[in-house]
Amino acid sequence: MKKNILLVEYSSSAIEAIQQILHDKIFEITIARSEESAKDLLKNFHFDLLITETLLPKSHGFILSKFVSEYYPTTKIIIISDKLKQADYKHEALTLHGASDFFEKPLPGRLFRKRVLEVLGIDDEEMVEMAFSSDATTKLHILPSLEELAAYKSKKEEPAPPPQPPKEENHTPIFKIDLD
Repeated sequence: MKKNILLVEYSSSAIEAIQQILHDKIFEITIARSEESAKDLLKNFHFDLLITETLLPKSHGFILSKFVSEYYPTTKIIIISDKLKQADYKHEALTLHGASDFFEKPLPGRLFRKRVLEVLGIDDEEMVEMAFSSDATTKLHILPSLEELAAYKSKKEEPAPPPQPPKEENHTPIFKIDLD
């Protein structure tokens, strides 16, 4: 059975790194670049795991993780951070915001992957079985940011230019009909 992961991250390099770490075919990763996009996805889809950056555009990963732990209690949470690296932040993430773990960037690949598997309750035997199942294909969904959507929408709403009348051209008749 595939495990659905919601990755909330705005950095393309971090997305690529996590994609390489979690390259197994049993993971289906959906990417949101903001808290708002993540909440929209959570309303419409089931996710087994949320991986979120602490510092998000116009928000904070702790706020999102608290929301997920309250409203989607079956979804596990791992918080990652590039800037917040003090032990206090890890303690806060684990005790106050429902996170199963907290990792600093750059992510330690093997340890991060191992912890994701543990949080999802996947053992090595199950990994082998899932990898060889017939529906085992890697999928990645990247959603546009709110700014990208707004730019697209504004382009779409621009009025089309009015149709131009056909240009008048001088035509020389090929033949002439005399009706008199």
